[in-house]
Amino acid sequence: MNVTGPIHFYNRYTEHLETEAVYGGGFLKWAYGNPLGRVSVELLVKRAFFSYFYGWWMDRPSTVAKVKPFVESFGLDAQEFAKKMDEFTSFNDFFSRELKSEARPIADDRDAVVFPADGRHLGFQDLSKVKHVFVKGQSFDLDALLGNADLANRYRNG
Repeated sequence: MNVTGPIHFYNRYTEHLETEAVYGGGFLKWAYGNPLGRVSVELLVKRAFFSYFYGWWMDRPSTVAKVKPFVESFGLDAQEFAKKMDEFTSFNDFFSRELKSEARPIADDRDAVVFPADGRHLGFQDLSKVKHVFVKGQSFDLDALLGNADLANRYRNG
């Protein structure tokens, strides 16, 4: 798998192939596409202390300066945020932001799937035609993904 190239996806709304904007893309390209980067990932980035440090750092008030460029780079609609842009106290405060209730209406249909997070989501019309689902580079069959054979059978054909 090529981890250093752009990520392309088909946008079913625009019916065009688009290129995914990736936060920290330059770092990720170095970390996974360079031998020294891969060693750094294994020795540092995958460790709990790094996660704690980075979380602590993103809680610092100075990181609020990252919010506006992030919103602009990723085309977020600030009108959906419960807080105004200048009310965030850190990047973490922004990253775990609440949205206005009308920003993401939740479907009433009991057969609908609701994703309570922003991001790209992969969906399948008919899971009977899919042998494995890939999640964060890991391959799962439906039983393993859901951890429940009865539940997997319920969703297998749709």
